[in-house]
Amino acid sequence: MHPDLERLIELQSVDTVIARLNAEVAALPKKIAAIETKLTASKVQVEKVKAAMQAGDKAKRGYEGDIQAQQQKISKYKDQSLNVKTNPEYKALLQEIQFAEDAIRGFEDKILEVMLDADTKKDELKKAENELKSETAEIEREKEQARQITAKDEAELTTESAKRDQLREAITADVLTHYDRVAKFRGTGLALEKNGMCMGCRVYLRPQVLQHVHTNNEIIYCDQCQRVLYSEAPAIAPPTDPNP
Repeated sequence: MHPDLERLIELQSVDTVIARLNAEVAALPKKIAAIETKLTASKVQVEKVKAAMQAGDKAKRGYEGDIQAQQQKISKYKDQSLNVKTNPEYKALLQEIQFAEDAIRGFEDKILEVMLDADTKKDELKKAENELKSETAEIEREKEQARQITAKDEAELTTESAKRDQLREAITADVLTHYDRVAKFRGTGLALEKNGMCMGCRVYLRPQVLQHVHTNNEIIYCDQCQRVLYSEAPAIAPPTDPNP
């Protein structure tokens, strides 16, 4: 096999590995962000339940204040009832007292509802906090795993990049320039010939081109996509002279 062709095959393999590793390293911040997003949702749920509990406590204090205000009214009406002169005035005060007592019962019912809801919220908070704790531990494991993979990728990148530099130095300059130019526009600069076809652009090769490609002893470019061609077909032996 032509030395440059052999090196190009290895170079393209190394370039493919480097591209994959670079993509994985570049994806780490997004992956970490996605992991953090899952944790954020759990934190939001905990804060939501806490806020609901605080709102319940505030409402309860408000109802207790309302009850106290109604009790003060009742006390005032009872004091006034001791000094009334007429029966209608007395009945009017009794009615006001009844209204205040009804209001107190209404506020007490609301306080009971708040307290029952608070018990439910406590259970919800405990569940949300346990889930948050569990997810935090799991997410930290995921983040550490992602960091370890990235560290491994970066170490492998160093090795593959050094290998790439050595290969590039050993390839003929004009062949390497052609490979780089085609790879830049087409993603790859090298293509396998299979069943008479360039597997890069899926175009059949001319017979005379195919014959040269099968030897793997020359740098041959695809007429259609300009990739460097190589073949996995058995090398064609030079014709023998029937009349030595």
